[in-house]
Amino acid sequence: MRRLRVPLLLLLCVAALAIPSPRLFAQLESPGARATAPETEQEGDEADEGSRHLIHDIRADLIAGRFDNIDRLAASFRRDKSRWNGGGWKLRTLYTALDAPHQTEPDTVAHLDLLRQWMQQRPESVTARVALATSLTRWAWVARGGGYANTVSAEGWKLFDQRIAEAQAVLQGSRDMRTLCPQWFSEEMVVGLAQGWDEHKMTELFDRAVQFEPEYQYFYKQRTNYLLPKWYGKPNDATDFAKSAADHLGADMGDYVYWEIASVILHRGSTDLTPFVKQLDWARIQRGYQTLNQRFHADRTQKNQLAFMAYKFNDNAIAQQQFASIGNEWTRGVWKDRNFFEKVRDWSTGHNSWP
Repeated sequence: MRRLRVPLLLLLCVAALAIPSPRLFAQLESPGARATAPETEQEGDEADEGSRHLIHDIRADLIAGRFDNIDRLAASFRRDKSRWNGGGWKLRTLYTALDAPHQTEPDTVAHLDLLRQWMQQRPESVTARVALATSLTRWAWVARGGGYANTVSAEGWKLFDQRIAEAQAVLQGSRDMRTLCPQWFSEEMVVGLAQGWDEHKMTELFDRAVQFEPEYQYFYKQRTNYLLPKWYGKPNDATDFAKSAADHLGADMGDYVYWEIASVILHRGSTDLTPFVKQLDWARIQRGYQTLNQRFHADRTQKNQLAFMAYKFNDNAIAQQQFASIGNEWTRGVWKDRNFFEKVRDWSTGHNSWP
């Protein structure tokens, strides 16, 4: 479904509220679509047992004030570039554990105070600073809410602006620290999107990020999200970026990044995907998935994602192969509901002619 341009009168009214990013309200989303925090739009479904245990232990250390334990763990994840099955970085999971997305307002305030305490006790900890910025960014999106831009209250925009600005101040305060962290760049890209940074500034940040750690796939996913038409891009920007980024990396790693970028673009429920399907290289997506599976072993969400992509590219053979591998282990993050999953599965086996 297509997004509708906001009438000039509405733009003038909203501008008077001093909203931080004009493009946050420059277009209205299609009926039924919701605004979500960019950082969490493409996250997977259920965590596996290993990551659940890690998250539990990290949160226990945080509550107990064992900040040195967390700093040592983060340092080891950065040094070893540790990953889970599916290629997700354990460092990323650590920052997930240090956030608290479903807490009440008083609990969130207490959580932020705990992160500030950590930052004060260990001023050289880049992990504390990135964790605080991450929680502030999420809290900003809580204030904004998930509705249409023109339904956000003046107070909601004010809080959004203040909290994003504080997150940016925290990140800037750690820019020149002795220890750098790839997640610092990723979180800075989220802030840049929220504040409506221009293309030159975002490109410069992305280039610095991939120079620091070219295999941190979240850089490419954040950049892709920024380039989608629902944010700041033109219709071909995201798919052109997919090709240029993959070509720059080259070989198997380039194909893998192409897969990661395509998984952001081809996401059910976000928009009409037909133009993107025409622009993306299905053969290269499959090669990227094969590289992923060989290097990291595809997880449940990724297996479902390839099946969904095969459906969008009208490739019955690949879809049927994937559904045989998936069995009943469908993921809500890919399909949204089980009925849709079953209809596509039946289509792949020829049991119905839908769609």
